[in-house]
Amino acid sequence: MRVWLGASLMGLLAGCSLPTALAPGKPNVSELTGKTPKDYAQCVLPAWQRETPRSTQSDISNGYRITAPGSLASDEIVEVVKSKNGSLVSLYQGTPWAKSAVLKKAVHDCL
Repeated sequence: MRVWLGASLMGLLAGCSLPTALAPGKPNVSELTGKTPKDYAQCVLPAWQRETPRSTQSDISNGYRITAPGSLASDEIVEVVKSKNGSLVSLYQGTPWAKSAVLKKAVHDCL
C-alpha cells in the first residue's frame, strides 16, 4: 500500500512539470510581433539561456517552443508561431512563486 501511494504521489508531482500540462491553458502573455518565428526565437533563446542555461528550443507546428526548466515544479514556456503579419508569441508561466521576471522581460524585449 505504501509503495503504491508513494508511486502515485510521485506520478502526480511529475505530471505538474510537464509542458503539455501547462501549454494548453491560457498564456500569461500573448503578443504579436512583426518578426518571423525563427528571428524571434533567435532573440529569446540566448536571453533565456543566460538566465536558465538548460533552456531548450524545439520545433512545433508553424514555429518554435522554448522551454526553461522550472526550479520548483513547472517549466516556463514561450511558443512562437507564424501569423498573418509575423508571429504570435505566447508565454506560459507556472505557479506565481516560480515565475521569472527576467524571462518575461526577454519575451517583451524581443518583440
